[in-house]
Amino acid sequence: MISVFTPSHNPKYLDDAYASLNKQTHKDWEWIVYLNGEAQDWWLERLDDPRVKIVRANDRGPMAVGAAKSDAVSWCTGDILVELDHDDMLAPAALQMVAMKFKDRPLAGMVYSDFRHVNEEGKWFEHPFNPIFGWQQSTDGWVRSFPAVPSAVSYIWYAPNHLRAFSRAAYDAVGGYDRTLDILDDQDLIARLYQYGPFYCIGWPIYSQRVHSKQTQARQDLNARIQTETVHMYDRTIEPNALAWARRMGLKRLDLGGAHNSPPSYQSVDLHDADITGDIMEVLSKMPNNSVGVIRAVDFLEHIADPVSLMNECYRVLHHGGMMLTSTPSTDGRGAFQDPTHVSFWNEHSFWYYTNAEFAKYVPDITCRFQMSRLYTDWPRPNIAYVHANLVAIKNDERLPGELLI
Repeated sequence: MISVFTPSHNPKYLDDAYASLNKQTHKDWEWIVYLNGEAQDWWLERLDDPRVKIVRANDRGPMAVGAAKSDAVSWCTGDILVELDHDDMLAPAALQMVAMKFKDRPLAGMVYSDFRHVNEEGKWFEHPFNPIFGWQQSTDGWVRSFPAVPSAVSYIWYAPNHLRAFSRAAYDAVGGYDRTLDILDDQDLIARLYQYGPFYCIGWPIYSQRVHSKQTQARQDLNARIQTETVHMYDRTIEPNALAWARRMGLKRLDLGGAHNSPPSYQSVDLHDADITGDIMEVLSKMPNNSVGVIRAVDFLEHIADPVSLMNECYRVLHHGGMMLTSTPSTDGRGAFQDPTHVSFWNEHSFWYYTNAEFAKYVPDITCRFQMSRLYTDWPRPNIAYVHANLVAIKNDERLPGELLI
């Protein structure tokens, strides 16, 4: 059975949500409607459907969205869980396609889909996302989801959008929704599910996402928090997400210069006392193309006299969508210059040459094609600045989220 769950604080569009469920070609479903706030008085007129369970929160006041979703799921009895927002709708074949995908991929962490935008009246319309960041969509509002690579999954802006479906076993294994979260409950759960198992996309718009003035994104104060906290959550989850993806793909995870304090899950590479010993360029030269999923380079780039050759080799061995996670003393502080073993010098602008075509053309030896996932500078100690750059290897024409080097 498929359990569709819908927490709702506003009953305005619930009738439309039920109508879309009633048209499903897959009939073995239940709908858990968890009413809270002003929605508690809603009751669908003439509703006589044993598949619908209407549950009312004990407290009529506002509650954290993570708690509402957690409570809703607690009433679900199916082995597949599908989130349906109270103002959205499913295409008639949606649940059938979800059931088929889980039958083929029973160990999936999540199944997701392409989607369409609809207006307040439920009509398809174009609600354009900026194509500069890789979005592809048709004039009727069909938006193509990104492949579930770490750089996409780790930002809620690009993460698997609705439809979102996951097995009850996966949901329970990762601990379910965080009840304390009033925003980004989805981004948090997606990260833990991604570390649990692979994600699979249904490349068809089986979900209709309504755009209207009462959405969370329309509240400027709340949306500002979402934008800020999205990045903070990315910083906490990008590395474990990348490691999980690389492990599932059977790809190497390398920690360059990792003789000391190398984290678990990596193979350390260094001149001495490492899992793989030798000169870094020689070590990489022996690795096949596309054989690496994650490269960690912390306090490392500044020790390489020929950074262009290193970046080209790292790119060569990385798989499409693989990531290079770097932290380097920046010339914005004293740390870049104080160590006599530092032979190259970096700041945020240094990475432009590997991620921006306008700068790369001035260095003909650059053959790598990286996309920037995250770039920032912090100051862990007074006068010591570090530049952090997370780079994504682009190996084919499949668009990944972010500005692309062309």
